[in-house]
Amino acid sequence: MNKEEIQTEMERQRRILYQLADRYGFLDERVLIQSQKLDDWLNEYDRRKSG
Repeated sequence: MNKEEIQTEMERQRRILYQLADRYGFLDERVLIQSQKLDDWLNEYDRRKSG
């Protein structure tokens, strides 16, 4: 997966996060899990960017 594909997926994960937060609130377990998924993608992007 290249950086552009990772960026696209990060944006998709971010949209999901915002949708869940709007629906359930920021402290809901589903939102927290999605936030962790987005963090994973951000970390992957950082690894690719610096590597």
